Amino acid sequence: MRKSTLIVVVIAAALVGFVYWHEFARAPVEKSEANPAVFHFQPEEVASLTLARPSGTIVLERKGTGWQIVQPIETRADKAAVNSLLDDVTLARASRTLTASAGELKNFGLAPPAVTMDFRLQNGQERQLKVGSADYSGNSAYAQAGGSKSVVLVPDSVLQDGSKTLADLRDNSVLGISGDQVESFDLESPSGNIEAKRSGSVAADTWAIDKPRQAAGDSTAIATLLGDVTNGKIAKVVSEDAAGLSRYGLEHPTLAFDVHLKSGTERALDLGRKEGDQYYARDSSRNMVFLVPASLEKQLDKSLFDLRDKQVLHGLPEDFTRVDYTAGSLQFSCGVDKSGQWTMFEPATDKGKKVANWKIFNPLSSATANQILDSPPPALLAEVARPAIQIVLTRKAGGKETFRFAKPAGKSVYLWVSDGSGLYRVGKDTYDSLVFKSPADILR
Repeated sequence: MRKSTLIVVVIAAALVGFVYWHEFARAPVEKSEANPAVFHFQPEEVASLTLARPSGTIVLERKGTGWQIVQPIETRADKAAVNSLLDDVTLARASRTLTASAGELKNFGLAPPAVTMDFRLQNGQERQLKVGSADYSGNSAYAQAGGSKSVVLVPDSVLQDGSKTLADLRDNSVLGISGDQVESFDLESPSGNIEAKRSGSVAADTWAIDKPRQAAGDSTAIATLLGDVTNGKIAKVVSEDAAGLSRYGLEHPTLAFDVHLKSGTERALDLGRKEGDQYYARDSSRNMVFLVPASLEKQLDKSLFDLRDKQVLHGLPEDFTRVDYTAGSLQFSCGVDKSGQWTMFEPATDKGKKVANWKIFNPLSSATANQILDSPPPALLAEVARPAIQIVLTRKAGGKETFRFAKPAGKSVYLWVSDGSGLYRVGKDTYDSLVFKSPADILR
């Protein structure tokens, strides 16, 4: 064995023996409770946190219900990452307490420490935790709390969380919002400009589109759009300074998504030039430029048709009291009688007989448009003016809705609805389900 190698082996063996003697062969200076808590404060009591490491210092401050990084840059922090660190520290218990002289601290990675955490509490008090290296099990790390000279073993997660980088601790979401915070949005994409606003409560989740024309919004499609934005992540920070936007294609964005929040504030996400399979982007609330996956641009590039309501009928059978059906010479009427049952009204020969109303409502309520013509050609309007099938529904709350089907063309059929949503094109199967030979076809 070479002399240099032998020296390294001897030093390593001596270190192992030293730590073993401290942990297993040498008793603590004083007896205390088993696994005592390292600190006695709660995460919500922390006003600021400083993480000092050989690689640099990160300072975080509580801001409302979230966190802000104030050093080495100013930007939003990842609330979940900071809370995870605080949870680990405040829940940490010392699995073992060891004694060590000042000269021995380097053997525990505490001279200097891997990370020094300084906590300032809401009441002005301060706490400090120094964390060294992991122990030989890999499940714990050596630490010193406050001004204590004792070394304690804490869960390794304290060291792992305390070693998180700036990239780990910053908010890597593209906008830092949740979908239920959005009151309205303005989307400018290659597919056009769309403005929409919430028209009901968050629970109801109903939307109205104002531009490029007034229309009911598709709540599922809009919820998906907002989810794609709120779940979108930064792929890479390109610059902490948003100066010189033109080189990133952000002076005239490829896509702009502006949201107005219920709090009265606004956020804007701009996507600029494409770079490989990513786009340059910026969030108006942060002074930086970053890259996002090209998939996010695809998710946000929506047309009016993508986000508008495409459902033909809204409501359940119990929301209606009457159906009037006409198809050529065939006519019948049915509805809710005095006993609350659906029965035939006309023709007189079937009056009072029970009706399977689902044969009318199921095809209409399950139909969705695969195209909507806001300005249909006169020829199509003429066809629905002389419908092959006409169905008039009377709502319990009052008012009537009329559905006029043109003759089918191939696998599709055009449908006019009296709510003024334009001319729908739906599958021919909807039409076929509403073709009856006689009133008897809908009797139970």
